Amino acid sequence: MKKTFQIIGLISLTCFSFFITEKTAIVVSDMDEIMIEIKDKKDEFKTDSIDSIVEGNTIIPGVNGKEVNITKSYKRMKSNGYYSDNLYVYDYNNPKISLSDNMDKYIIKGNPSKRMVSLIFIVGVDTNINDILTIVNNYNIKATFFVDPTWFSNNNSLVEDMIKNNHNVNVLMDNYNDSNFEWMDMVLKRINKQKNGFCYNVNENEENLNICKLKGNYTIRPTVISDKTPLQDIKNKLESGSLLSLNVNSQVKKELSTIIIYIKSKGYKITNLEEHVLE
Repeated sequence: MKKTFQIIGLISLTCFSFFITEKTAIVVSDMDEIMIEIKDKKDEFKTDSIDSIVEGNTIIPGVNGKEVNITKSYKRMKSNGYYSDNLYVYDYNNPKISLSDNMDKYIIKGNPSKRMVSLIFIVGVDTNINDILTIVNNYNIKATFFVDPTWFSNNNSLVEDMIKNNHNVNVLMDNYNDSNFEWMDMVLKRINKQKNGFCYNVNENEENLNICKLKGNYTIRPTVISDKTPLQDIKNKLESGSLLSLNVNSQVKKELSTIIIYIKSKGYKITNLEEHVLE
């Protein structure tokens, strides 16, 4: 019996020691200059989530909210030896009305609060996109490409390089129920490791919408669709959140640099669909 009490006492003492050590560590960290600055400034970096806007079968995605994770931010800054706004670690809060819960809707634009637009290039079966890639890469822009299935089959290595350069690549089909879509989607997501997939519809097509949802893909309906006069069309309709669809041709190649400069002059960031529309 005496031995039992000794063991219980030892365990209690050990637990109490851990408790005291933890409390001491908390008190010490609370007095640290880095922790004090984190607590003083954390609310400056907090943002509330924005709900998606759903109207009929369309959606404008929302935006995640975020707040500073004090403990993780402190550990990160402490390990680096200094305070920095760039070293904050955040916890994210999903909108109450979220894009991920409404994948059976057409995305018609990105959330305007992000001040972003997307350049979307439509690539035909025999299209050469080397000039387009050179331009967007020179401007350090992440673009989105919807490509013909045959083009995709003939350019697997180029597709891999495009994804490595943070461009989104997706297959463009009239009917996403085509058996080829499944393996192409698999190549993009599993082999080439593209995180998300997108489908493209100009006109409403409920069958395509449902198929893309089942495959875990989002479906877009662009704000601007241009072929012959891309620069003028964009100037007429550009706004925050625009999805700008351009058929790759000689005119687009000729005007692309000017288009990029114009969009940037309006204060918008040009990025791919993944960064632009996903919450």
